[in-house]
Amino acid sequence: MKAKAFTVLESLEAQAFSCTNAGSTLYGSLLAGLIDDYRSGGVTAELLEGVSAAPMHDAVPLRYLATAHRLALAGAAPTLARWYGSCGGAWNGHDISDDFLQVAQTHRSEFVAGLQRNVQTNEVGRAAVLASAFALIARRHHYALDLLEIGCSAGLLSRWDEYFYDTGSSALGDPASAVRFDHSWWRTPTPDLGGGVRVARRRGSDISPIDATSAEGQLTMLSFVWPDQAERVDRLRRALAIAARTPMDITQADAGTWLAQELGNGPTTGVATVVFHSIVWQYLPQSTRAMVRAALETAGELATAHSPLLWLRMEPDTPQRANVRLTTWPGGHEEVLAEVGYHGADIEWLQPY
Repeated sequence: MKAKAFTVLESLEAQAFSCTNAGSTLYGSLLAGLIDDYRSGGVTAELLEGVSAAPMHDAVPLRYLATAHRLALAGAAPTLARWYGSCGGAWNGHDISDDFLQVAQTHRSEFVAGLQRNVQTNEVGRAAVLASAFALIARRHHYALDLLEIGCSAGLLSRWDEYFYDTGSSALGDPASAVRFDHSWWRTPTPDLGGGVRVARRRGSDISPIDATSAEGQLTMLSFVWPDQAERVDRLRRALAIAARTPMDITQADAGTWLAQELGNGPTTGVATVVFHSIVWQYLPQSTRAMVRAALETAGELATAHSPLLWLRMEPDTPQRANVRLTTWPGGHEEVLAEVGYHGADIEWLQPY
């Protein structure tokens, strides 16, 4: 059965619910005002109609919000920046949609361009549950990890081992890192992060990659974080500083095409080859999803105990939670490792070691 095509209005309403549910009361309130503007045929309708035939799939509301946030971060929208914690402001709980709409009117050309910019999904908080999974993989297979991330944006999650994780009973990563995850990220019982994990190689692809070492790239990344979520903003800034010191090659390519090339000779002997992604699958075209699956299955047929292939993904399960699944070759066995909030917190680890 063909999936329902959401309208722009339905996409705005769904995003308002999502933001409120995920802890951004500022964006939840703002979107309510933007919905009223859309219904009245205002600038929101003028800008958003026709941007995409699938506004929900392409996250058009998030592009709209991020364009204004980007202008505020750059100092070009001071009347809006005064409400955004990410810009040094503070929200008083009132409707700020008039200020937003004035920015959209004044900077219409920037909004037209911004609405064509792909959503960036490099939420650094997701590193904690991914690190838990990488520790499990290393413990099971006793090999260093050869990482391939699809939809990797700026590659911040591919640099997960540059951060520090401490469940209270075990730890992993760089103890001196400025990006840190304490025991509050995991429910009890927590996974065992001990034993050490080595990364042999890291590679990534994205249809619109971002250079995390550039000021422009950093501005783009920050613009997609919700401005009233101070911890997320601070964590991202810290991760961007680490990325600036840790260069990484990211290929601009369709995920299916890239993965077929990278896995064309099968998984490498003497390492655990891990293909991973987080909150990416929903944004991929159906044809790309089919190519990713085909590349994995073909390479999986060549996997051995000495050249294992793993597919790790954190993707939506319910409106409130994502799950983390792992498929392992040889064999193609699939299991659910964890359930987690969309921004990476409240990890319920489901797999014993």
